[in-house]
Amino acid sequence: DNLFKKQPLFTANVGVAVYESDFHRFRQPDEALSTASIAVGVWIQEGGKLIVVAKDQQASTKWATSNVSGGTTAKGREAAIADMDGRANTSTIITTLGDNAPAAKFCHEYYPSNVDAATAAVGAGRWWLPSAGELWMIWSHLLEVNRILAQIGGTALNRSQWYWSSTEGSAAYAWTLTLNTGYFNSYGKSNENSVRPVSAYY
Repeated sequence: DNLFKKQPLFTANVGVAVYESDFHRFRQPDEALSTASIAVGVWIQEGGKLIVVAKDQQASTKWATSNVSGGTTAKGREAAIADMDGRANTSTIITTLGDNAPAAKFCHEYYPSNVDAATAAVGAGRWWLPSAGELWMIWSHLLEVNRILAQIGGTALNRSQWYWSSTEGSAAYAWTLTLNTGYFNSYGKSNENSVRPVSAYY
């Protein structure tokens, strides 16, 4: 009983994602500075969904080298916002387009610089291009996420940039979100926007 009284209440929706061992992966926001050396990103938990936002991003990348389908089901605005399956989307896009899908490929091959590429939980192959719904999760906690990223030595999410999602609007367009106003629109895939990988612990 005394042990539980000493534990902090776990009420935050955002915290530090670390890879210390299989048993230490989530830390509270106020532990950001002390865990910077083992931090791999920022976790967000909302409505039963938990994602890890990567420390780094690709500043300017095409969704595809031309305006072609990535093989996923095209979604209208409401369905796109509800799409929370960036992992499956990314897998389909890479299977369909291979090297012609730079945004998905960057995310799939990403791993934090402070872990080995083969690390089972957060190494290469464990990250994906977020779906539109996952981007909305990030946007809804943007200030908290950027505050923690600054403390762990990560790259802030840029409020003046558009971010690609893995959610397709049509064969030629994919959904994007700008983080300053939450403006949500589909955009030609051969244009360049920012890309931030996300993951989840396995």
